Amino acid sequence: MRFLHYRYSGSILAPHVDLCRWWMETTTAAGQQQKKIKSTHTFILYLTDCAQGGETTLLSSLSQQDSIVASIQPKCKRLLLFPHACPHMGNQVKDVPKILLRGEVHLGVSSTSSTTTTTTATTSSIDD
Repeated sequence: MRFLHYRYSGSILAPHVDLCRWWMETTTAAGQQQKKIKSTHTFILYLTDCAQGGETTLLSSLSQQDSIVASIQPKCKRLLLFPHACPHMGNQVKDVPKILLRGEVHLGVSSTSSTTTTTTATTSSIDD
């Protein structure tokens, strides 16, 4: 996980897909039967509101920026979850600061199974 802090108005993030992370999981208390786990999804937890700009835009294709599937406005406590293979970009930040926590998770998909590039995303707000 890492914190991202956009301090300056005008910052953007070009269209891209996220890479996975690998880690070892121990399945027994004795430390035996380790297996390699690969992350499958990216999460973004917004820690500030941005009334204008700074949206995370999910795309159906990297080659066509006009292929918008969804545009998510940064709102404090909003959680966005989407597959690594989903193309996305960060729109120009207008209200600063834009602060978020970004990380990777494994959602039970076997690392040996084939990858399907469907674009699905989930957003949720965390209540106090």
